[in-house]
Amino acid sequence: MNNRNVYSVAARRRLGPWLAIPHGSPWPAIALSMAMGLAACSRGDRVVLGNQSPTPYVFGTPAPVAELASTAKTDNPTLTADMLEIFFTSLRDPTANSHIWHATRTSRNAPFNTPEMVVEVQSPLTAEMSPAISADGLTLWFGSDRAGGLGDLDIWASTRATRSSPWSSPANLVALNSAAKDIPRPLGQHNSVMPMASERATPDLYQTYLAARAGDGAFTAPTAIPEIATTDLNHVDGFLTDDGLALFFTQGPAGGTMDLWVAWRKSTSGPFEARMALDGINTAAYDELDAWLSPDGSQFYFTSNRSGTSQIYTASVSRAAAVPTSTSVDAGAQD
Repeated sequence: MNNRNVYSVAARRRLGPWLAIPHGSPWPAIALSMAMGLAACSRGDRVVLGNQSPTPYVFGTPAPVAELASTAKTDNPTLTADMLEIFFTSLRDPTANSHIWHATRTSRNAPFNTPEMVVEVQSPLTAEMSPAISADGLTLWFGSDRAGGLGDLDIWASTRATRSSPWSSPANLVALNSAAKDIPRPLGQHNSVMPMASERATPDLYQTYLAARAGDGAFTAPTAIPEIATTDLNHVDGFLTDDGLALFFTQGPAGGTMDLWVAWRKSTSGPFEARMALDGINTAAYDELDAWLSPDGSQFYFTSNRSGTSQIYTASVSRAAAVPTSTSVDAGAQD
């Protein structure tokens, strides 16, 4: 199977990045394959569409986001889909615990304006962490140990009517929380699944869970991801891509160096099978955490303490040539 190229079949975004059609095959064979594939799609069957492995991510040289830098710990960046607003956690206010800050800009290539604290969601005697902003910028999820939760850190949510409106009083998301630490991440898989983290299974070790959200906004109970779960390593800071086929996450031992990884799956109903460390981002001696990928897949944000203090970094992203391997996709996967 030589010289295979990737083509779009009935919308590559719908069926994922692992589709391949043999380049140079006779057109009748291609037409027959497409007809069979479309027929299978109508039945919701699983159909082999070609031999294609996940396409690795290639990163440019990471650089700190200078206008957000501080002498204090600054981490957990997430952005709106238009990349005009960023939310993050910082200890830059010496009179406060870890609190949530945000900054805006006029275009995705412009520098951010001076950061401001999101005062409506703060509780003066508690810590707020792991802010996760929705794609439209109208819902903010975050972790907090404030009173009124189920235990330790809980996931809370606040909403606003417009991007210039004030935030509502935070509400506890009981369906996602436990008596242990629980923290949110932005929604992926077409804004329908949250890759949250929790210590509910193993004390002092975060594991990543997937929590689906229904059309009315309510979340179902989180489910573990057994293929990446362990009893001796943290798996936290999940970021699920819009097609739901790639999951970025932080991995590392408690108290040890943390690195960024990505895992792939062939369909949203299948397991995460292939995984790879982000060698273009990770350093040997420092922590890399908190992955966030732009909707177009071209810009990557993360946290690193390589400067001595945790700060927000960004890097450009491209995709390398894929390596052929036998794969299939779920023809019944939906947008």
